[in-house]
Amino acid sequence: MRASMSVPKRSTYTVLSAMGYLLDGYDLSVISVFTFILTQYKFFEYTRFELAFVSGSALLGAMVGAFLFGHYSDRIGRRYLYIFDLLFFVVFAVLSALSTNIIQMIIFRFFIGWGVGADYALSPVYATEMYPNQQRGKGYGWVWAFWSIGAGISFLLGYLFYLITPLQAWRYALGLGAVPALITVFLRTRMPESSRWKVVSQGSSAVSETKNLSVETGISESDINALLEEKKVLEKISSGSVVALFKGENLKRTAIVWTQWIAYDIGAYGFGLYSPLILAALGFKGSLSILLSAALYVPGFLGALGAAYLNDKTGRRILQIIGFGGMTLGMILIAVASGYTGALVYALGILGLILWYGIGNLGPGNTMGLYAIELLPTKLRSASMGAATGITRFVSFLSAFEFPFIALSLGKLTFFEVLAVVMAFAFVFTILFTPETRGLSLEQIARAKYRPHQLVLQESTVQVGKDDE
Repeated sequence: MRASMSVPKRSTYTVLSAMGYLLDGYDLSVISVFTFILTQYKFFEYTRFELAFVSGSALLGAMVGAFLFGHYSDRIGRRYLYIFDLLFFVVFAVLSALSTNIIQMIIFRFFIGWGVGADYALSPVYATEMYPNQQRGKGYGWVWAFWSIGAGISFLLGYLFYLITPLQAWRYALGLGAVPALITVFLRTRMPESSRWKVVSQGSSAVSETKNLSVETGISESDINALLEEKKVLEKISSGSVVALFKGENLKRTAIVWTQWIAYDIGAYGFGLYSPLILAALGFKGSLSILLSAALYVPGFLGALGAAYLNDKTGRRILQIIGFGGMTLGMILIAVASGYTGALVYALGILGLILWYGIGNLGPGNTMGLYAIELLPTKLRSASMGAATGITRFVSFLSAFEFPFIALSLGKLTFFEVLAVVMAFAFVFTILFTPETRGLSLEQIARAKYRPHQLVLQESTVQVGKDDE
């Protein structure tokens, strides 16, 4: 398979990478339609343990897919894996829709998770590396915004199918995800390899091709020289090495990425995967809870859209601080609403949910992955994104798995209070430790030395990973 000789436009990189995130959002969220209908009609036999596992199995699979594809993306390149990872969405979306028992659903959702994890480690890394430095946040922001579109579509289709055929709605909702995935696989075959990966992997032999793409990618002569220097300095580090993420300067950066992303995902998935059930507990009954779950992704998308335009203007750090602060306040309002009945529940609950989804996507929902990509050098970039995705998907799995037990054993109020505390911790952590990367090239970030909540630029050799040599 050969890449097209023509140079794709920047919008093409963005849209085809964003389609991967749209499918991630769709396939991770659509399981909520299944669990909601399952608890209503009991068409499969299941235990409380199995109900938790069916919601979390895709996240467990995403952990595996993210680690594997992130590692091999740094070793053999982004392009081929970027094309073929979506086949998991095609095959296992169809099989999930045809499931005849809860065990089959758990297995098929696990392998859909492989595709989800793989695309997290590939699409945003590819898009970010192919964007100019001063617009990198915008490119990633657009990719991330499509996650909310995918999640919203999954609930909207679930609602429509529920109105038509309540008992079979989940089959149609799960199976339809295969269609856009297959189309995107075909369109991605026209994409070239990441310019930055080629220079670091192949050295001077890839420079002329990189310059040919420089108009679209914005890679300057100095960036190319820095990439060649990075290749030389990091020669002893194996591409895609997860071990290298925990040595020297890289350890500090990996610790920042993992800590803040784990905190975010405890809330995002612990709440999001059960949103129809939670909304039903707050008083929104029947199909209305599915429809409202879809509607919540409108402020989610608007928040992500705002991030696309603010990442490169106000910076990642301030957006993340605002985001975690807004999510903390939002969950406090939801906790308060859960203790009352009537109009106050609706008013406080809806306001809290808007803050949770909208401000959350303006901030950490957008910045988590961007930091995982930006803070590590090219040879470890997909490994960083893959490892961070992998560990956070495992934490998300635990959140999804534990929610029924926490909610039923301790009550929904305690669950909401726990989430508020976790978001408050992430808010403080960002203030104390997270640096700003706005306006810096990926190569400058790789050369910098980390200090608490800042990066100190180095003018000469690449410093990241030097302790590993």
